[in-house]
Amino acid sequence: MVDTKKVILLIEDNPLLTGMYSAAFKKKGIEVLVAHNGVDGLRIIEEHKPHLVLLDLFMPCINGFDILEKIKSNPETKDIKVVMLTVSPKKEDETKARALGAIDYLLKQELHLNEIVDRALSHFENNGA
Repeated sequence: MVDTKKVILLIEDNPLLTGMYSAAFKKKGIEVLVAHNGVDGLRIIEEHKPHLVLLDLFMPCINGFDILEKIKSNPETKDIKVVMLTVSPKKEDETKARALGAIDYLLKQELHLNEIVDRALSHFENNGA
């Protein structure tokens, strides 16, 4: 039997936020993996190949742009959907994220938790994730 459970990886350096997001996704039946930095995030992506990555832009050591670029430049991970989840309202940051391959750009401060979950889950229905 093939496991069809959807898997999301949260790459976010704020443990409070990862806890909130994880709980909300788990209520929807989604398996959640968590990385609190980019290095761990890239390792988890390589090992688990999640269906979707929710990626914070501003983190220590390696920022979200660099992580996104590494995901999309690797033939084994380039098809993984990535949604940026950030506090940066700068249009140039959104433009850069989309140019690097992000399929959505969500502002933490403008969306309620349920809206973030629903927007992320909407990408499972799009393009057969």
